[in-house]
Amino acid sequence: MIKKRYAFLFLFFLTCFAAFGQKKLSLSATVAPAFTNISYNNRYFYPESDGQIVEPVYLNGKKWATGFITGLTVQYTYAPGWSVATGVWYVQQTIRQPRLAAAGEGTMSIRNRALRVPILLNYRSSTERLSPYFTIGLAIDFPFVTRVIADRSGEPTQNLRLGTARSPLFQPVFGAGAQYQLTPRYQLMLQPIWTYNLGRFSSTDSRNPSNELSLLAQITYSF
Repeated sequence: MIKKRYAFLFLFFLTCFAAFGQKKLSLSATVAPAFTNISYNNRYFYPESDGQIVEPVYLNGKKWATGFITGLTVQYTYAPGWSVATGVWYVQQTIRQPRLAAAGEGTMSIRNRALRVPILLNYRSSTERLSPYFTIGLAIDFPFVTRVIADRSGEPTQNLRLGTARSPLFQPVFGAGAQYQLTPRYQLMLQPIWTYNLGRFSSTDSRNPSNELSLLAQITYSF
């Protein structure tokens, strides 16, 4: 399985870099609301206490995380309708659930954050001002420390840290939407994006399968 993942990554990079006979460079401001469905199998997580009395975080079954994506994207157009893109995006997702019954009333929020580097191949299927727009690619997430916020009835709110593996996560990306030519230099793109968590390239990785759906919005300026 690990060899297949590396082969997929190698072939994708080879395809993208072979296409870099660019004719046009574009820069995009990117933002998207994101919704992620994550599956956990009786997982306990233990926040760093920093001298506080803390409770474990218990996650089991399917959980929904809400969040957002924002950042900058650089795009190269190398043939009519075809382009490759990469960038730097900040990703934040939060799971909210009641505290364990034995811990008392309140809620627990688990906030996952990451720096995402997308590597994308795009296709604009029409030369009309409004055109269908398709994307396929790979997203590489570099996780930050996870935050845990415990809101407890009658007690101070706790802001804790949760140890997170720092190795990157790999996720294939698929999208289909539309691009609108506002002016000769400016374009607006709206595109639902789906990603699937492949996990880390490690046989010891304890992966929590997840699907992320986001609505990507980009304002693009072409040089």
